[in-house]
Amino acid sequence: MTNADPQSSSFYVTTAIDYPNGEPHIGHALEKVGADVVARYHRLQGDETAFCMGLDVNSQHILTAAAKNGVSSTEWVGQMDVAFRRAWDALDLSRTAWVLTNSEDRHRRASEELFRRAQASGDIYKAAYAGWYCPNCNNYYTEDELVEGYCPLHPTVTPEWLEEENYFFALSNYTDRLKAHLAANPDFITPAVWRPEMLGLLDSGLRDFSVSRQVRPGAEPWGIPVPGDPDHVLYVWFDALTTYISAIGFPDDLETFERYWPADSHVIGVDIQRFHCLYWPAMLLSAGLPLPRRVVVHGFITLEGGRISTSLGNVLDPVDVITEFGVDPVRYYLTRDFSFKSSGDFNRANLLRRYNDDLANDLGNLLNRVVAMIGRYRDGQVPQVADSAPPGDLENDLRRVADESRAHAATLIERWELDTAIQALWTLVRRANQYLEERQPWKIAKDPAAQLTLNTVLWSAAEATRLIALSLAPFLPSTADRILAQLGLPPTAPGDARNHGEWGSQPFTAVVPAPPLFPKIEE
Repeated sequence: MTNADPQSSSFYVTTAIDYPNGEPHIGHALEKVGADVVARYHRLQGDETAFCMGLDVNSQHILTAAAKNGVSSTEWVGQMDVAFRRAWDALDLSRTAWVLTNSEDRHRRASEELFRRAQASGDIYKAAYAGWYCPNCNNYYTEDELVEGYCPLHPTVTPEWLEEENYFFALSNYTDRLKAHLAANPDFITPAVWRPEMLGLLDSGLRDFSVSRQVRPGAEPWGIPVPGDPDHVLYVWFDALTTYISAIGFPDDLETFERYWPADSHVIGVDIQRFHCLYWPAMLLSAGLPLPRRVVVHGFITLEGGRISTSLGNVLDPVDVITEFGVDPVRYYLTRDFSFKSSGDFNRANLLRRYNDDLANDLGNLLNRVVAMIGRYRDGQVPQVADSAPPGDLENDLRRVADESRAHAATLIERWELDTAIQALWTLVRRANQYLEERQPWKIAKDPAAQLTLNTVLWSAAEATRLIALSLAPFLPSTADRILAQLGLPPTAPGDARNHGEWGSQPFTAVVPAPPLFPKIEE
């Protein structure tokens, strides 16, 4: 796959491959929306962007969940595939690849090839193993790592003692190389607050980990068979992580693979950090493949102050909250009130406040005023710069805020500081509203001698609103297009930030009034 545009480059982002042992909930949504924001941002820059999502369906979770619900494993995967796609479609996620790890030949071939390469490097061996296995995180723990007999990450799960012969990956061989990589690439783990845990694991010494499970007599052979040994299937992490390269062509379509790999960002939760920051890089080194440029980590999400738990019934379906508030308000709340640097709480009262204060009062009110005044004073025709008075100090300041806030937000998006990026953009929203209060076009309109000045004010307000829409498009894609439509402009398209991202870079025609963007919601 090539791109004829010499200014274009590629960008590749992935999210965690979720376990579909239960339906998706709002706790899954933060990283998905965050990854989509960054993917959309890069498309607007003109970058050829790939965005991978999917489901990890080769784990023992699936067999357990299917049996519990009285259906076959295949039927359960089909149901969960529909449920997860429905949730992510409702969130308006612009994924370009969706991988089910149990049903796609491309993924099976990629997993087998990665195993063979690690085997050829001398990093795969067979040995007996005994340990405490947690099916929820697909990890083995020592006695000392358990917390009062429970999994350290899943406090309601009692790990199962397993003894079997498995294939192992020699992770311990890569301690020094991983230390060197983290030292040479300080942004490899983003935000930096999550780095110390990984450095601590490296300092304490890495243990080899199992990369296969035995197919027990009479059990369903669920998973990808180990090459050359059908009595074993690939263990979930060795199989699931391979999704990131199978989605972009490895090993069959190397032209596409080399176009996008190494990935620019893997986006994951802190509970699976060690697998992405240590296991996965070691596997890639063993296979002779480049490492991803960055692993973006986020904390946990609670719901109304309580731990999200399917077993406890404390969950929130993303589709339900989107049905109540709309997709862009939910996207705005997730990116505005949650930082990847820490954990956060999803709270309906805070979402309602953001909707009414920020979206309805600030953004919606700005657009309503601009469109209404152009309709009232200029019969809907946006004034032309050539027919306007020269900009004054207030216009120059509005342009300065537009340039600075958007440049600052772009830098923050590149650093995955999405909450502060949207705050930076909101300085322009508030400055544009303030500009109208300062200029008072409703008073200027009464002075026949000030009509060129009125043109300047109306055009400047429309231009600031246009740039607000373009800058907010990665966060609020449908809202951005609705704003542009009311300004008489086409919807956003790839490359728009490059082609129309400067002040005065896109001509106007006439406004098209429409209902308010965000009708207020009363309790």
